Amino acid sequence: MTFRGLMRRAGNWVVCQLTSHAIRGVVSALIVAACAHPSPPAAAPAAPSSRSGVVRLRTDIEYLASDRLAGRRAGTPGSDSAADFVASRFADLGLRALFVISDCARAPCRQSYFQLFTMRTMTATNVGAIITGSDPLMRDEFVAISAHYDHLGRSATDVKDLEPTAIHPGADDNASGTAAMLELARRLAERPPRRSVLVLAFGAEELGLVGSRVFVEHPPLDLQRIAVAINLDMVGRLRRDELTVYGVESPHLRALVDSANVAPRFALSIEPKSSKRSDDYSFSTHGVPAMHFTTGEHPSYHRATDTSRLIEFAGLARVTDFVERVVRAAARCGQAGSRSRTGRSHCRRRSSRT
Repeated sequence: MTFRGLMRRAGNWVVCQLTSHAIRGVVSALIVAACAHPSPPAAAPAAPSSRSGVVRLRTDIEYLASDRLAGRRAGTPGSDSAADFVASRFADLGLRALFVISDCARAPCRQSYFQLFTMRTMTATNVGAIITGSDPLMRDEFVAISAHYDHLGRSATDVKDLEPTAIHPGADDNASGTAAMLELARRLAERPPRRSVLVLAFGAEELGLVGSRVFVEHPPLDLQRIAVAINLDMVGRLRRDELTVYGVESPHLRALVDSANVAPRFALSIEPKSSKRSDDYSFSTHGVPAMHFTTGEHPSYHRATDTSRLIEFAGLARVTDFVERVVRAAARCGQAGSRSRTGRSHCRRRSSRT
């Protein structure tokens, strides 16, 4: 069942509703978890060459940033199509749906990739799945990988163009992060690390981190079981090997990042605090260590010129490789239950094949 299909059938099909609440006075969010059952998953593909990885990144970004999706503004058909695209990819990889509701009144609820929410007069969704870890003692703990899939569409709000109602394709912001998240999901599904991995595509980030706020306010699992959250936002414009990582708040997180920075090395800019401008901030405000990886802003930021033609695909592939090393290190470090009472992760370097 697709996201658009759920919306069409909401009037005569089982939709479970939870209590609405205000998100920072801006959005009244009514969480509805649709009791959807995904299509039978296809087998995960064999491990491809690095060239194939670049081709996949390019293909995904070209679709997400195409005129067909019209900029993916939350609440529009283009955003809905992007959510369906991500969910379909999760199903193709054979990933377990993340969201489920147990208190449906009219019928048994089943798993769903979608976490729907309403704001003002529109409905949007988060999309999430689980890659089960390989270690029975650690698979109930998680590393989260997130990216927001929405952008500005044709809205004149928060844009920097002289013609504000043009389509804003958002190739870097944030089709690049979404494509990298999907590529990481494929790699980790093929060779799962010790801890389980949450792969998350957030909606309505451009409206104020709405989707990620909904997620942490109504989590499908105990947030204290997340060792670290890794957020990808604008990772497609690598220049001079410069990569910024926000939220590196502890020596343990710094060790994870530094150990993953192998040749050819990035010129890393390490920031201990969140920029407060992307979805990692929602996690950090709820006690979850969270890092935001980005290649930074550029003249096309929030403009109609943020197209796939300007993405630096070889650089994006390098960033994806780097983040995979960080994720695998975070998913193996420490022992089971190695979060302190303050919610901080005690990840340390240790040898492992995964």
